[in-house]
Amino acid sequence: MKRNIHLTVMDPAGNVTIFVWDRFHRTEYAAVAKQLLAREDLRGEQVAFILDITGQSGMPPAMEMCGLEFCGNASRSFALLSAQARGLHGEQAVTVSVSGADEPLEVLVDPDTNATRIRMPLPLRILDDVIDDQPVRIVDFGGILHVLTSNVAATAATYQKFRDHALKKYAPPAVGVMFWDGQAEALIPVVYVRDVDSTYWEGSCASGSTATAICLALAAGDGEHHYRLRQPAGVIETTCIVRDGQVQEVYLEGPVTTTADLMTEIEL
Repeated sequence: MKRNIHLTVMDPAGNVTIFVWDRFHRTEYAAVAKQLLAREDLRGEQVAFILDITGQSGMPPAMEMCGLEFCGNASRSFALLSAQARGLHGEQAVTVSVSGADEPLEVLVDPDTNATRIRMPLPLRILDDVIDDQPVRIVDFGGILHVLTSNVAATAATYQKFRDHALKKYAPPAVGVMFWDGQAEALIPVVYVRDVDSTYWEGSCASGSTATAICLALAAGDGEHHYRLRQPAGVIETTCIVRDGQVQEVYLEGPVTTTADLMTEIEL
């Protein structure tokens, strides 16, 4: 059966996110997402489903990622989209409910400049692990678990080795393998979403940037630490506050652009 649906495509630092306005059952998310991600013209890396754009139900505006994972880039994009849908102007604090996050998130957005700043959820746990004699940090946000490597070549074989280890040992809904190059201060993020069975060498990754910033800040000690994390398609700026050896707050910021708003046809 063919169905026409409304899409908005947004670009937060190259991590292009396709937002679906039409309602679908969760069991249909994977089928819809696979068709949209196959569209070369959309350049999408991930798909999100809008549940409530304005919060008319009395609850915060809400969306879910196709694999019910958490994505910070999609979250800040959705907050901006919600502000635009409500006709807001100037800097606004927008609270949104997103998959993979236990509590609603507050995002500062400016629909006039497309600027966004999100306070990211803190990880549930940070662990040390070893994969084939390579020490890594495991940063688990619940909705996604990141394997943070340092000065390891970003190859498909290495990614698959780290991903498979994380899936087998921790069984998260999504795995990110973050290849951090400390000398270049650059990050190559690769993300796998289990329910959709999709792997993307992403233009940027917000939760992966958060994991990286947290590990860098903890190594630096108490204080307010700022990092500009260069990624294949853009830069994500982070602020990480550490007190008494513990991370207290992490913020990500940067502009988000809308690249397309269209109707398209899918097959279900």
